[in-house]
Amino acid sequence: MTRNSWQMSLMTGLTLGALTTIGCGDGGSMMTGTGGTGGTTETTIELFSWWIAPGEAEALQSLIDLNKTNHPDERIFNAGAVSGMDNRTILMQRLAANNPPDLFQQNAHDLRTFLATNPGSLAPLDDFFTAQGLNGVVLPEILADVTVDGHIYSMPVNIHRENTLFYNKQIFAANNLQPPTSVTELMQACATLRAAGITPIATAYQGWILRIMFNEIAMGSMGADAFHDYMTGGPRDDAALMAAIDLFADVMTNDINATAGGTDFGWTNAADEVAAGRAAMFLHGDWAKGYYEQLGWSPGVDFGVVGAPGAADLFWYGVDTFSLPVGAPHPVAAKDFLATTGSITGQVGFSKLKGSSPIRTDVPLNQLDSEGRATLIDLMNARYRMLVVNYDAWDNAFLAFAQNHDKAALFQAYVDNPPVQ
Repeated sequence: MTRNSWQMSLMTGLTLGALTTIGCGDGGSMMTGTGGTGGTTETTIELFSWWIAPGEAEALQSLIDLNKTNHPDERIFNAGAVSGMDNRTILMQRLAANNPPDLFQQNAHDLRTFLATNPGSLAPLDDFFTAQGLNGVVLPEILADVTVDGHIYSMPVNIHRENTLFYNKQIFAANNLQPPTSVTELMQACATLRAAGITPIATAYQGWILRIMFNEIAMGSMGADAFHDYMTGGPRDDAALMAAIDLFADVMTNDINATAGGTDFGWTNAADEVAAGRAAMFLHGDWAKGYYEQLGWSPGVDFGVVGAPGAADLFWYGVDTFSLPVGAPHPVAAKDFLATTGSITGQVGFSKLKGSSPIRTDVPLNQLDSEGRATLIDLMNARYRMLVVNYDAWDNAFLAFAQNHDKAALFQAYVDNPPVQ
């Protein structure tokens, strides 16, 4: 999973001459069945999604299967899975060439920039939301995240908590540890684990992965109020930010896995360190929960999930969405899939596999597992619900920090690229 921003103009720097359409050669419809007459037409809805990792792929497939049950004559084809690492580049080329798929995945925090750069490129979904009764059941913050200039432009699929601490319950039990509720307890747990010869925290030397870990440490170090103010344009406590960087540097020096800088070592590899018992904790987004379950781990039994130590009342979240481009070949069928995605059944099935929280406030808690219920309750009761803020400049600074531990340079990256610009 890549969390880097892909904010860019559709019309800048693209080579359009060699474009090929991924999917059915006739633009999306195909004939099925046998016999000279009476064949049925199956509509293929082309989706561009980057969900291909374990946990992600199964969650998306649950929506595809449910949609097939609801609409037997419609098939969802994930063109992003076919194009692999190039899927975003190909998508941008397709959009620039006025050859859009039916739906494509976005991050909510990119939506405004995307529309500002490409006005008129997305179909508004106001009438769709009204018809589906979503306005009254989607969390108001999430609804605001997909609303631009008074119009809803994207269907939220899930809510991912990006301030989640995963821990190996067997390691914690063997060392008489409880999940830390403050950064002081976190550092005490790290010391205990080091003394026992266990790597305290797993991570990977990728900028966005380190940024997520830093945010969790900073929330607890600065406190929820100061972190909220800093990230929303309120008073900027630079001394508190520098103290958080000092603490992050200490963790990076003493408490992480030696394999973190390995070639092609990513978030799933870091998660594996905890699953294998080589590390005790992973500070990451809650999509790792879905990955752990695909490995055969049971939430609440093999691993535990809590909010960021010292800031559990702050829910720092990302929202994945599906957008309907203007000119989509099959807009009616595409909206069928969006309806499936937003339904209670779709939300429950997807969230349980993905490790995320539903976008709806009316999902029955008893349909979620214990860790999923706890996270959703945290979301509902959070003192602050905040959409993630990130910049490529921050991620680049974290990647450089992994190599040189230059605390002043990391601090300067925040000074030069403030959260609210």
